Amino acid sequence: MAHFSEKKISLTVECKSILDIDYLPSLVIGFNDVCVIRLPAISSPFDFDKPIQDIDTAITQASLNLGKDAVLIVIGEIADLVKVEAAIPVEVRYQHWIAIKKSAPIKTDNQHLLNEHFGLLIHTKYKQSLKHTKTRVRYTYCPSCDKTTKDYGGKKHTYHESGTLLSDVWRDISCHLSSDISPVLSRLADLFGMEPYEKLMVLDCSKLNIRRSAIQSIERINEDTQPPDWQPSRIIQGDCIREIKRLPNNSVDFVFADPPYNLHKQYSGYSDDMEIRRYFEWCDEWISEAARVLKPGRTLALLNIPLWSVRHFQFLATVLNFQNWITWDALSFPVRFIMPAHYTILCFSKGEPRELPGLIGESGLTKPLTTPRVFDSLNPLADGYCLRADCIEKRFRQKTNNRGVLTDVWGDIHRLKHNSRRVDHPCQLPPQLMYRLISVFTKQNEMVLDPFNGAGTTTLSAHQIKRRYIGIESSPEYCEVTKRRHQEILSGIDPFRREERTLTAKNSPVARLPKQKYMVSKKTLQLDVKRIAQQLGRIPTRNEVLGLSKYPIDYFDTYFVSWGEVTAAARTTGMTDKRVGNNGNHIEYEEAKSVQLRLFEKPKVA
Repeated sequence: MAHFSEKKISLTVECKSILDIDYLPSLVIGFNDVCVIRLPAISSPFDFDKPIQDIDTAITQASLNLGKDAVLIVIGEIADLVKVEAAIPVEVRYQHWIAIKKSAPIKTDNQHLLNEHFGLLIHTKYKQSLKHTKTRVRYTYCPSCDKTTKDYGGKKHTYHESGTLLSDVWRDISCHLSSDISPVLSRLADLFGMEPYEKLMVLDCSKLNIRRSAIQSIERINEDTQPPDWQPSRIIQGDCIREIKRLPNNSVDFVFADPPYNLHKQYSGYSDDMEIRRYFEWCDEWISEAARVLKPGRTLALLNIPLWSVRHFQFLATVLNFQNWITWDALSFPVRFIMPAHYTILCFSKGEPRELPGLIGESGLTKPLTTPRVFDSLNPLADGYCLRADCIEKRFRQKTNNRGVLTDVWGDIHRLKHNSRRVDHPCQLPPQLMYRLISVFTKQNEMVLDPFNGAGTTTLSAHQIKRRYIGIESSPEYCEVTKRRHQEILSGIDPFRREERTLTAKNSPVARLPKQKYMVSKKTLQLDVKRIAQQLGRIPTRNEVLGLSKYPIDYFDTYFVSWGEVTAAARTTGMTDKRVGNNGNHIEYEEAKSVQLRLFEKPKVA
């Protein structure tokens, strides 16, 4: 089993086949356990953008009929879940959108990326955070060096022997919505295997006689206007809507937008705390302008969290054509027992999309020479391979084929973790993400627009791989930073190089500690707290550490951001990066490898 749930009592799974959608609401009246509604899979790969008619009405009524402690889970294709989430009433609380890997990616044509995921929506009738067991995903091991896929370095003592906490992107299991989804149901039965729940009721609608139809009629935007012959690259300081309005119709080949998320982060030059309706009205306005300047057949890509992406999807579908929902598996700050990793990149084209340059060999340069050689914009690292330098070198020497297929699930691009790679901006994307997006959707010398350019990751990446660019940014400070970094490229300097910097901006609730010299390593201090916890039989308080530790309390106060970090090793078992069996003993390489082999095989395309 790919997961392990602590203190769980697996729910009894009861399946009912639903042949008439009108009966659905009556089957859940007063039901107070976990209800799973399984929607039909698409029957044709060309129906991926056509949701089921009237499914939202039935599920909305069902959600209202559930008992006050119930959990509602809807499993389905992307377009269907967007329609369901948009219709769910405010009395029912949204909790998670989980992306689940398909057993084989689905190919349509060279105008779209391969589709490799469907989704799972979780709602509750109660308003608190989701109640569930602490569930861990078991470690995977690199097929080349046989160590854990992730290198946990000097923090192994703070991780659990059974695995890492579950996230909202499930790539460790795979299935197809049209066939056996028992791995998903098994995980749900364990995830919610706690009081007050006893039953997992599955209402299987997969055999329904359904009709699918286009999301909405598409409004064509100025497709008859001839684009200008040439526009120079430039960084523009100003309001994004005002500045996009100044751009000609049909003049941009690719738009990338990573807007403020309306999550109360503080940026330089504006505050991200608009009332929610005003926020989306503002988004609709700049999206409309971005669609206007986009050339016919070209793509707009919008990055956001899944919940906000549903609302953006609804509006984008009124002006552009749905192309792909890319799931970027990019673990954020771990604030919950289901860790947030799912970031959505919505891709919509102006009219029918052209064949994607990245899929037909017309991208030209796809990454600069300074990029780590393990990264390939159009040939992602296959699941399971590690990023340890010695293992990478070994794979290159042995000419190991460690590449997977480029689909709409991206798990080989990681967030910036080291301050030496950052400039003083709270929300910086890794340049590898932009190399891939720009390489997939554009050719050399084409124009890339970012209306929220920040410290310049988009335009700098475009510049490095020989695209033209327009970056709009409201902050004069960030514009000057970006211009200096573009000048570095002209001087032959990598703007994303490691460099010692003093940073003030931050994108997490954890305070930044000042640089200091550690008289004793943090690991040593954490293990001493673990010793004290074992002596007491519980997590010690600060006063108890003061009395029982052999190290000064000042070390604990100044080296750590919180008491939770001080006690991190005391609250878990510790792990090793070597493969171990269920009994804690090391197991034979070939035996273990055969069990995991399917995780590392290049997937066949359906």
